[in-house]
Amino acid sequence: MEQLQHRQAAGDLRVRTSAQFRADVATVGLQKAFARTDVLAAGGCSVSTQASLAIGLGPCDPPIRIQRAELAGVHLQCHGSNNSLTLPLSGGDRPERSGAAVLDALLKGAAVSFVASGEKQPQFPRQELVTQLDLAGLGMTRLLLPRAISENGIVAVNSGEMRIWSFHGPLLERLGNGVFTAPGGRSIGLSSPGLHCLGVGSPVFVAGAVGVVVGAGIGHQPHCNRLPSGHALAPGATAAVSADAGHIQPAWLRPCWFGELGAGVMVALAAPVPLLTIRAAAAAGVGDHQLQAPVLDFSIPRRVRPGFGCVSYKDLLSGRITIGGHAVSTASATSLRLTDHITAALAEKLQEGSFPLVAPFQPLSGEATLTPVNS
Repeated sequence: MEQLQHRQAAGDLRVRTSAQFRADVATVGLQKAFARTDVLAAGGCSVSTQASLAIGLGPCDPPIRIQRAELAGVHLQCHGSNNSLTLPLSGGDRPERSGAAVLDALLKGAAVSFVASGEKQPQFPRQELVTQLDLAGLGMTRLLLPRAISENGIVAVNSGEMRIWSFHGPLLERLGNGVFTAPGGRSIGLSSPGLHCLGVGSPVFVAGAVGVVVGAGIGHQPHCNRLPSGHALAPGATAAVSADAGHIQPAWLRPCWFGELGAGVMVALAAPVPLLTIRAAAAAGVGDHQLQAPVLDFSIPRRVRPGFGCVSYKDLLSGRITIGGHAVSTASATSLRLTDHITAALAEKLQEGSFPLVAPFQPLSGEATLTPVNS
């Protein structure tokens, strides 16, 4: 890693996107592709329904101990302190009044209504606060993505007789479509099995901001079934990421609405994958025709859903797979366009030295966080 840092400082770092490296491997072979590549830029752009915005509001005069608050009509979570608040991006009652939509408006420079109240106390005599605040006026604002990065995704289908509205999009009845949730070989997790390129303290390019991995994410299952190449046959290991909202670019963050299920936010992000060994390069060079995702049936709402085996990302990206002899059209629940845009942007920043290339100071936990709740 120190050698790569020296090359970056000298302007000699050899950077390719994960897609470019896989194309090189297919054209000239692994050894030659590895010999002319130091680090990959890999990315993703998936929907999160668990994201939140942490807010550190400044003091007002006279002081108020906030116990109830709304930002643009969306309820905030209050944490006992007079200035510690959280905006759930999945909160809200309609598309234009959701937490994700509020964040989008703030990132675009809008000022939104802020209403707060609390009980009168000797040191906090104020009971109500009504004002307009923009992103700077909210003080400290950090985006938290508890499941920002997963090793792999799934393919969601519906074998039932009624349409299902899911967080991956509409699933048509009788295997009418399939929706896949990872971008294949473009992704961070399928370029680095086990997310070994990441750990606590790893920098991640989050919608234009330099974020950081804060630990294993929700649903972390590093010991899932794997291909002989080491690539996960399930979502696998996950990482939680935090970033300063003040540096996020709205072009790479999009609010989403899923009807009665509520809101979510689509965030484009990318991370460097250093190729320190030929083994790491071999894993990063596996093509979409070999990488696979599990097909799960959402018509049965159980913790363990029935499956239809696995399909290759080459077939998924082609727009058609075969399940049980039936041809099923496929679509991505992630934005492949935004994935490619942010991956190319990270590659440029790595090349010019404006994005840090550092090793994590602690690896992701080897213990699973995906623990079933039984009753």
